[in-house]
Amino acid sequence: MSLKQPACLIIHGFTGSPFEVMPLAEHLTRRGYPVGVPTLAGHGGRPRELGKVSYQDWIASAEAVLRELLESHSRVVIIGFSMGGLIGIHLARKYPVQGLVTLSSPIYVLEPRRIILNVMEELKRKDYQRIHKYAGNVLQTPLRAILNFKTLLFKSKPLIPQITVPLLVVQGHKDDTVKPKSANYIFQRASSARKELHFLPESGHFICCDCEREQVFRLVETFIKNDRVQPGPAGN
Repeated sequence: MSLKQPACLIIHGFTGSPFEVMPLAEHLTRRGYPVGVPTLAGHGGRPRELGKVSYQDWIASAEAVLRELLESHSRVVIIGFSMGGLIGIHLARKYPVQGLVTLSSPIYVLEPRRIILNVMEELKRKDYQRIHKYAGNVLQTPLRAILNFKTLLFKSKPLIPQITVPLLVVQGHKDDTVKPKSANYIFQRASSARKELHFLPESGHFICCDCEREQVFRLVETFIKNDRVQPGPAGN
């Protein structure tokens, strides 16, 4: 039986794990929203495991949980953090979901070496203990995984104009991993009749854990409970 509240599929980012989005997941759970937070294939363990899977496996990991949510709930919203937003783009054009949220999702990214240095500097400033594990994963990421990420990005960009479901794009101005103009790219090219773009002036890349996370929570919750949001058509 479907619950009144829409269910939320929350997808983490490249080399990360559900910890990146857990503050948002916990907030939505407390507010009564059913939540699914998959661990993408090859993630959550030793970084070398990422070299054994492909970007198709990452999409399949999220798709399996989305199918489960759609079986038990009439309304589902996809929320993707960073690379999870790219996966969300693939799924939102294929399934009749209620809406799509992208958080710090990449179109324009820095080179991996620069990303590593930026992440390490951010850790020194903010001392996110759980993100230390993320930084270690990035340092040990197999080349094959990086190539799969770039392939996913390349294949996602042409799909954005096919997005017709309601869309919320949230981006931190101080993100030094994903260039903030990525948010403009997604927002401007999506074909959604209802779409919103919000920049947070003090937030870095880890937008669900950063200093403006409460604002992220409010933006997401307001978006997904809006009565005007209706399921979009399934794609091919």
